[in-house]
Amino acid sequence: MKTRLYLFTLMLLMAVSAWAGDAEGNDARTSGYAKMPQRTTLFSTLKGGMDIPPYRIPGITCGKNGRLIASAARLVCGTDPGYGQVDCVVKISDDNGLTWSDKEIDVAVGDASLINNVKTPMEAAYGDPAVVMDREHNEVLVMAVAGCTVYTYGSTNRQNPNMIATIRSLDGGATWQQPVDQTEDIYGLFDKGNPMAAAFVGGGRIFQSRIVKVGDYYRIYAALAARPNGNRVIYSDDFGRTWKALGGASATPVPNGDEPKCEELPDGRVIISSRTGGGRLLNIYTYTNTRTGAGKWEVETKATMSGLSASPSSNPTNGEMLIVPAKRLSDSRMLYVALQSVPTGGGRSNVGIFFKELADISDIRNLTAFSAGWDGFYQVSTTASAYSSIELQADDKIAFFYEETLTKWGTKPNPVSTSFPTGDGIHNFDGFENIYLALDLEMITGGKYSISHEVNRGEYLKTFFGALIDEVELTAEEKTTARALVASLTAEPAPEQIDAIYTLLASKEPADK
Repeated sequence: MKTRLYLFTLMLLMAVSAWAGDAEGNDARTSGYAKMPQRTTLFSTLKGGMDIPPYRIPGITCGKNGRLIASAARLVCGTDPGYGQVDCVVKISDDNGLTWSDKEIDVAVGDASLINNVKTPMEAAYGDPAVVMDREHNEVLVMAVAGCTVYTYGSTNRQNPNMIATIRSLDGGATWQQPVDQTEDIYGLFDKGNPMAAAFVGGGRIFQSRIVKVGDYYRIYAALAARPNGNRVIYSDDFGRTWKALGGASATPVPNGDEPKCEELPDGRVIISSRTGGGRLLNIYTYTNTRTGAGKWEVETKATMSGLSASPSSNPTNGEMLIVPAKRLSDSRMLYVALQSVPTGGGRSNVGIFFKELADISDIRNLTAFSAGWDGFYQVSTTASAYSSIELQADDKIAFFYEETLTKWGTKPNPVSTSFPTGDGIHNFDGFENIYLALDLEMITGGKYSISHEVNRGEYLKTFFGALIDEVELTAEEKTTARALVASLTAEPAPEQIDAIYTLLASKEPADK
């Protein structure tokens, strides 16, 4: 009798445990596929205290040989750069996130002794890291907001800007070179167009193109939070040694934007996704000459993911977009799936991932098409949670690195006067657990899609461009030319092939496209 009672109790506990796992990790709108995977806390605030710095601003990148690098800001002063010392740190995994380096690796360490109200040295702080590892070389790049100016302060201006530092590793993130000041190199790109008074690169993952390679490197894109006139996008063909403005010195693709990220549509167009309350502000850049960067932005559009039972939080918080090749499991159709992470609770809580299939022209024709018709939502967190970063791993799982469980230690006086030039001496001492998960696309989408590298991008684009040609007013001769260009697309079309099509169509598009 005791044995049967013991077995019954054990089975009951196992059932309750399984239910709890689903309740914690699977939103009802997409549950039923699998149990939530193992959670790994890479940088912990909760284990610390007033004498241990909190951590924030997660970023994750997958590079050469599938190495994962997770980055974060170590908030020695307890909050953002401009209020005191902040450091950039990383951890590394070479087995698809199963194990990580035991100790955090210092990328750049601020020097609090340099902080004063007379000058604003770059070396004072390095915060809000944005990270990318090259897929072919052992190089890693981190871009950080540096110095001791506060982005939102009026005293932060073109003469006294937020500084932008780049830090490079040549051994896959194990060791790091001295930070390089690129402040003038980047601000100067816009001085003759729409100048920036303050700017920094949106923390998280810097996007590297899967399509565009000029010289030794695939192109990288960094999206700037900037004032006035909102977001800018810069790009580099030498892995961050030099930069150009996407769209030129006057381009302001998201004039109402806040912290942004970039991604790439299957045809090579660049999409920017920017933080805002109740959704994301989006814009798309279409190249007419990918090699030179020539092209045009559309008009800022807000995506609210309307029509779903979940909606983005009204409290604006940064997330990331990721577009992956996929198979629709109901009919084996090859397509792409867009993922966008963002909190959905009443404030900074309930972080999850919205998804949308990109099957045909109705999904990616323009911003109006892309912003509408999102298909579902997967809830990752059911508690306080904020910023997040998302990346495709070498094993085809989705790396999700996010902030959860806000820890507030109150305020802490800083021994040096900070925030050039006036000085603020009291600092919030808040941070999160920075948690890594490896998710299946099937789990995120409720069993609708799986990652597939059998997607033939050329065939996908033939369908897309074929429908696009039918929509645009072309002469019979122009349609013949356009269809010949589309028919010539290879399985992995070169940027020049896509440019030729868009150049032909550009003069026929409405003025606001």
